[in-house]
Amino acid sequence: MICSIGTATPKSGVYSISDKYTWRKLEGDVYGQYASRIVGSILFHSVPYVSQDKSSLEWWEYDKLGTKASLGCIRLTVQDAKWIFSNCPVGTKVEFYSSSNPGPLGKPTAQKISADEAVRNWDPTDPDKNNPWKTYTKPATTPVTPTEKPNNVVNNIVQNNIVNNIVNNTTSSDVVNNTMNNSGQTDSVTKVENIVNG
Repeated sequence: MICSIGTATPKSGVYSISDKYTWRKLEGDVYGQYASRIVGSILFHSVPYVSQDKSSLEWWEYDKLGTKASLGCIRLTVQDAKWIFSNCPVGTKVEFYSSSNPGPLGKPTAQKISADEAVRNWDPTDPDKNNPWKTYTKPATTPVTPTEKPNNVVNNIVQNNIVNNIVNNTTSSDVVNNTMNNSGQTDSVTKVENIVNG
């Protein structure tokens, strides 16, 4: 399970789950779903919410899962916090230890949700039937492709300057100077000068 820990998270020791809460007020005037107390003020719980409302997730904190981001509790996705809440009864032993070895399954990851503004106030793993992630389709991104080749863009600038300068009755050197200022392409300027002069 991907999680976030903090500076007060125990680095070693064996403890027992003692209390459980569907919602629990946390430090910083926020709330966690499916909280299971491990020891003292250290709990397993979801990423914090602004209120006891499933649509008030602190999504910027959700994107920090997998990093040190809590004050000491073990933050989890709602799905994982709920699994512990439902499957690990009071009295279940919890062992803390430090190791750089992620184990046989490797280090898990969680999706980033901050870019999904329409639904990011909900935990995407929350099994609640009202979770908007269940019907959400990520908007398709269309790659930006130029409609003209760079040479065509320069040619259009050159042609526009020729027309504008002819209409305004200016000299060929004005055409060259204006074209150079607008396009920065001396090859095209030479061609324009030759066309204008003749």
